[in-house]
Amino acid sequence: MKRFVQISLLMLSLCVLTMCASRNAPDYDRLIKPQDAEFYHVPVGLCEDYPEESTTLEIIKKDMELLSRTNVDLLRISFGWDAIEAEKDNYDWLFWDDYVKMAVDEYGITLIPYVCYTPLWNSRGDTLWFWNDQPLDFEEFGEFMFDLVTRYKDYIKTWELWNEPDLEIYWDTQDVKAFAEFIKIGSEAVKKADPEAKVVLGGIAYDVHFLEELFKDHGLSPYIDIVNIHNYFETWSELPVENIDQNINNMYAVIEKFGDNQALWMAEVGYSTFRQGTYVSESYHAYYDYEHTPEYQAVDLFKRLTLAVAEEKLSAIAWYEIKDLQPADEVIGDNYNNRHLGIAYADYTPKPAEQALVFFNKLFNIPYHNITTRVTVDKKEDSDIVYRAFEKEDGSIIIAAWIAVNVPEKRPLKPAELVKDTRSEIISITIPCELKGTVIQYDELGNSKMFTDFERQTGGILLQNIQLKGGEIAIYELR
Repeated sequence: MKRFVQISLLMLSLCVLTMCASRNAPDYDRLIKPQDAEFYHVPVGLCEDYPEESTTLEIIKKDMELLSRTNVDLLRISFGWDAIEAEKDNYDWLFWDDYVKMAVDEYGITLIPYVCYTPLWNSRGDTLWFWNDQPLDFEEFGEFMFDLVTRYKDYIKTWELWNEPDLEIYWDTQDVKAFAEFIKIGSEAVKKADPEAKVVLGGIAYDVHFLEELFKDHGLSPYIDIVNIHNYFETWSELPVENIDQNINNMYAVIEKFGDNQALWMAEVGYSTFRQGTYVSESYHAYYDYEHTPEYQAVDLFKRLTLAVAEEKLSAIAWYEIKDLQPADEVIGDNYNNRHLGIAYADYTPKPAEQALVFFNKLFNIPYHNITTRVTVDKKEDSDIVYRAFEKEDGSIIIAAWIAVNVPEKRPLKPAELVKDTRSEIISITIPCELKGTVIQYDELGNSKMFTDFERQTGGILLQNIQLKGGEIAIYELR
């Protein structure tokens, strides 16, 4: 009898442990949108890079605390092949074991890592720029990926192979055929180590032709489960943020034509708080005095995410990044904007964008779909008004509207000085729905007030006298 009790207690303990493990296990299924989904909730997370030479457990802990305070549970990180295998066949896992266990077990984070950077011993030998060399031996990458995935397969189920290969700074030869062969080897290694894992194509910075060539000409599609794309319009591109729809749709079209129904992520997207006069980067100059300020970064975040999810083609999004860089931190590429992309300052003091992200995730908290084409907006003929409308699964409605900031034909490409944005416009919006409760107006931070200037009409609700101002966003929730 005693033995039976002991066995029963042991079985109970195992069941409890199994249930706990199941309950705490990261949910990767939510990162792939079902093909037939009418409503879908796009998870929005954050990104952070961890330079092996400067990262400490204290930094990691503070990052986790920021994720906790913002209720973010999706994080894109980077594993540096060059640091972990600095010597051939000799692995130094550094802080990664502690990091992965802390993130997953203690904080419930779903990690979506990318793996990048060529070790010196597998490069052409340049002691400074070896990390972006096309590796000499692709099979070595396969061996590394097999060992990496084997080590962390109980914690991580997606593996992104490389980063921004369409940029010379990450894949120096720009040999697309070679890159395809490289990724095939890495993908096979991932699947061999963990057949349940998903392989993510290294984030495409901007070049849709690079993706098309990989799939159409070099047969990479069968090796890829998820395609990742990046977006930094109005920081490293002169294109308006409103063009993000074309960015998404062009990439999606390649998948439709040459792919195998891969999921599409935008797992690196951002907007910097750097500006010197009108200068932001070689690709973009500010015109209005609020551009690239911490305050406007919050507005941009809400606009950019709204535009991205409205296309109904993305399965997941990750904003770059958690925090600004310390002055001593090394960067790849632009030494200015790369230091000022965080939703918090380097000391973890929140920027307004942190609250904007919290509010976005709170407002878009359940599955939703785009109903913009069903909404009518009364505006001026030459208006620069942009708007998107959504219906949530519970029947509530979200509308966001603003005046476009970057209208190329209405501003100089390289302004001599910053100007005040004095634009304003009053619009009305008709939504084809019944209003069962109230209308609440928000700003990008979630500050709210009741909106009472509306009329119930046959077949819809008319929101009247909505005043929009340049550099601001108006958000409405109909409950």
